[in-house]
Amino acid sequence: MIEILDQTRLFKGLSYDQLNDITHFSECLLLNDGDILIHEGDETNADIFVLSEGNVEIVSNTTGLTSGEVVLSSENKEVFGEISWLTNARRTASVRCHGNAEVIRVDGKKLMSYLEANPEAGFIITRRIAELLSKRMEESNRLLKQILWNEQV
Repeated sequence: MIEILDQTRLFKGLSYDQLNDITHFSECLLLNDGDILIHEGDETNADIFVLSEGNVEIVSNTTGLTSGEVVLSSENKEVFGEISWLTNARRTASVRCHGNAEVIRVDGKKLMSYLEANPEAGFIITRRIAELLSKRMEESNRLLKQILWNEQV
């Protein structure tokens, strides 16, 4: 599990010992096609997930699009669930397995406590979260421009 965490953007740069500490409040989940890992609107689950194998779809039904469902794909070593973990907000989308998948669930509350007690690891994770959110914001802006451009044609 340490090797998988080390390959993700969020945990890259942590020491072996820090990664090992995080595995103590993490678990590997084996999921099947169609399984729902995160439910949109859930406010009780603030865990972070790392997709170690397979694919998941990020699905939202709270848009004004005619399909009623927006699907984005995530592939191996991708992190998701970080927004709810960071903000304690409701889940903004559901996560559905597309085929079989292996996912690492990191207990969000225990991770936050660990980072507060270990400021060096906390700084690295904070920086990685900022980079991850910045990249996702850039991707969202690009998609928004495509949508707006297509609507005007």
